[in-house]
Amino acid sequence: MSIRTQESLQGRRRSARLLLLSVGLAVSLPVLADDEPARHSIDIARQPLGSALMALGQQTGLQISVESQLLGNLSAPPVRGELSADQALAILLKGSDLEWVHIGDDALLLQRVVRPRADQIQLENTKVRERALLPQGETHIDRELIEAMPAGNGDITSLLRSHPNVQFDDNQLSSKTPGEIAPANISINGAAFYQNAFLVDGINMNNDIDPAEDRVQLLDRVPGRSQGLALDTDLLENITVLDSNVPAAYGGFNGGVIDAQTRAPTKALHGKFSVQTTRSAWTKYHIDETEEQRMENSGSPDEQPEFDKVIVRGTLQGHLTDTFGLIGNFSQKRSTIPLSLYSYNNVEEMGYHKEKQERRIDNYFLKSVWQASDRLTVETSVTHAPEESHYFRANVANSGYDNKVGGTQLNLRTVWDGDLARVEQTLAWSRQEQSRTSDSADYWTWRKSTTKDWGIGSKTTANTLEGGWGDIEQQQRTWQYKLNADWRSFDWLGAIHRPQTGLEFSRQYVRYERLTDSSTYVAPAATNSCTNSAGVTDTVACNMGETVSGWAGQYMKSRTRYAPGEFDFTTTTWGSWVQDEITLGKLTLRPGVRVDSDDYMDKTTWAPRFSLEYDVFGDRTTLLSAGANRYYGRSVTSWQLQDGRNRLRFNETRASLDKPWVTKSNGSNQTLFNQLDIPYDDELMLGVVQQWAGIEYGLKYVNRKGRDQVVQVSGRTLGQPSTDPDLASNYTTYTNDGKSETDTYTLTVTPMQRWTLLGTQTGGQLALNWTDSKASSPSYVQADDTYYQNDVIQYQGSFINYQDRPATNYNRPWTARLTTITDIPQANLQWSNFWRYRAGYKRIGDTGRNVDYRGNSVDVWEEQKFDAALTWDTRLGWRIPTARDQAIFVNVDVFNVLDKKSVNANATVNSNSVSTYEVGRQYWLEVGYTF
Repeated sequence: MSIRTQESLQGRRRSARLLLLSVGLAVSLPVLADDEPARHSIDIARQPLGSALMALGQQTGLQISVESQLLGNLSAPPVRGELSADQALAILLKGSDLEWVHIGDDALLLQRVVRPRADQIQLENTKVRERALLPQGETHIDRELIEAMPAGNGDITSLLRSHPNVQFDDNQLSSKTPGEIAPANISINGAAFYQNAFLVDGINMNNDIDPAEDRVQLLDRVPGRSQGLALDTDLLENITVLDSNVPAAYGGFNGGVIDAQTRAPTKALHGKFSVQTTRSAWTKYHIDETEEQRMENSGSPDEQPEFDKVIVRGTLQGHLTDTFGLIGNFSQKRSTIPLSLYSYNNVEEMGYHKEKQERRIDNYFLKSVWQASDRLTVETSVTHAPEESHYFRANVANSGYDNKVGGTQLNLRTVWDGDLARVEQTLAWSRQEQSRTSDSADYWTWRKSTTKDWGIGSKTTANTLEGGWGDIEQQQRTWQYKLNADWRSFDWLGAIHRPQTGLEFSRQYVRYERLTDSSTYVAPAATNSCTNSAGVTDTVACNMGETVSGWAGQYMKSRTRYAPGEFDFTTTTWGSWVQDEITLGKLTLRPGVRVDSDDYMDKTTWAPRFSLEYDVFGDRTTLLSAGANRYYGRSVTSWQLQDGRNRLRFNETRASLDKPWVTKSNGSNQTLFNQLDIPYDDELMLGVVQQWAGIEYGLKYVNRKGRDQVVQVSGRTLGQPSTDPDLASNYTTYTNDGKSETDTYTLTVTPMQRWTLLGTQTGGQLALNWTDSKASSPSYVQADDTYYQNDVIQYQGSFINYQDRPATNYNRPWTARLTTITDIPQANLQWSNFWRYRAGYKRIGDTGRNVDYRGNSVDVWEEQKFDAALTWDTRLGWRIPTARDQAIFVNVDVFNVLDKKSVNANATVNSNSVSTYEVGRQYWLEVGYTF
């Protein structure tokens, strides 16, 4: 093979900007549709696009010419199998803006895609799809789809709505909270929502502090989520979702892997700036008529009658030299939510006083790519993604507080394309937090008085509340190192082997710290002065002003004080893996094993992975797939950080203003930490992919059995009462007694080529899934003693064990999802649509009634039925060219176009339950400029 530059190709061009890839033995692409294309044994690892094209030329005899500036730092996916040259090339170019034209029988030229006019002929060989060649269980969302689909707040999980194996938390759809901008929780194949692995550029970005805690008003805890960095999709090149038959290179999950790859800089200077917005005036609310007045005068963050969202984005990218490029990206998301200072039932007496809650998510991203040599690429990136939510408590003065999550991640990655292997190494450092800062460190329960006059209650016992709960800081700081080697294929014992090996190491420091001395004052008593006999005035826990009960003033006699203090520890984890992709004729096997160990739980796990693919006719039109895999999950650091936290609490009293505060008792430890087994899921998978009449049909079945899942339970329930005076009698601990089982059936229908009509082009996919999730254990933050005891309950007239009840969330029985993208080049328009049909749903719950079962009283559980729901989301994108490679663009998104009033499944099952509905029709508008 030779590489040479040319001085002239379709006109004179600079030789330094042209890369010619060629080999001596030429094989031409078919020109006529009826020709049978020659097939080759292709084996190309994931690597930069330039070197991948060189490898394709070596393996097919194809001569490929392309300007080096068009390649930039584009990467190519792996390509393996018996393929024609055009099929292999289509996979390599997927997601880029490149197409090919023939310049000879044995040569072709790559060039940038030019949108055709209505009278132009579209070359069909540029539309061969990659999906038929991806293994079942792996889904790619490329840059084209990211830009095309309506994605609301612009977060990663919003783009996964079209994925048939992803189920969303019903709470995210509530019409009561449309002002929130945090990413939604998701479940993959029935696993716990906090047991997915979120990666950015192959490096873990999960929040392991307390990902399942979602309550925003807690004295000693702060809400969090599993996705540690709320990345905006504008900085991403693609997203890969692995939901089954996950390779051994991935660990730390029970559900699935979401791997987000950030963008690389273009060769030429380019940029983009945009502003996107929506608001309550553009949103149709669906509220139960019994709650309309409550909603209108809401002082609760769970009921948001008004909001205003604005998202500002910007990107600048290009190369400073031929081999060194930079890309910078930022986004600022803001949501302002005006609420009443007073709760709805206090507005009539106190009047409506508006206060604002706010949500903020920032992304600042800088990445450099250096092509050090033909074989070595070096990438560095910095991602700063803080998130802050400002709240206040209704009827409580000076109660403002800010919850903070997110953080910073630094990556250094090198890729060496050696003779024996392609070796990728990554070193990363990250800092994440789950913290709170409060306007006040102290909290008071006053009697309502002339100076504390905003309280509610009866005229003689009304209380006035004031203050907050102090500052808490929780941090995780992590060093990560990861090495992966894709070895060159070799023949052995009549088979082609493509081994992969790797290892990773991490060291994580976590800390919980209460930063302020914080007291909760209660038990007010009468006083005529706040100055004691020694002449000292109490300005903290005493107030003069006539109370509703006739006191001249009042002072606090009791308080619960939290002293400053911290708990921290460091964990070390390592993992290694080996797998071999073996091709033997039409059969491809991928055996592998992953080993993980850590000193947090002091456990070493072995996770076997095995998958196979059989090409029935040898032409990849009919593929059979199967797999048997084990996935070990993550451990949450709050399990240990909570142990001893309550010892910072002191119960204190004083007999009068003349007496000092006296400690009556020190808080007993309420959580006992013990080392646990690592939760795991065992997976069996069967699938078939069939190409017929230009359409790819994929059918897949996945069975997941979750075991050793962590549940919270009281010591009393375990039969282990406290014998330690420092351990509370009602203490809780954690066990591995949780389990789950989920069956998932998926059918996808995907056209292999885009349909053309009157100059327009349309592509898309239909996806259907059926899910049966049962024996679902509670999350670790729910102290569910009934689950552990596994009592008998009555359900649908039959008596079953509590653990065998159906799951209550992430368990829609079946859904149908249709995605379409239509390009209308004549008008510079793109029209994208997403339809989702969710079948009627039955959610179960405790009715509060009891019946007799063999002489014992057992709880009665019943179903609450929800009607089927059809939603239609659409985006219309319009580009207005202003100069070469420059344009104004306008995107209009409409969610729930038909304004369907769908009952949200987030409802209790009893006679007094009030229906909660999903958000109605909502408009988003984005305006920007790209160059």
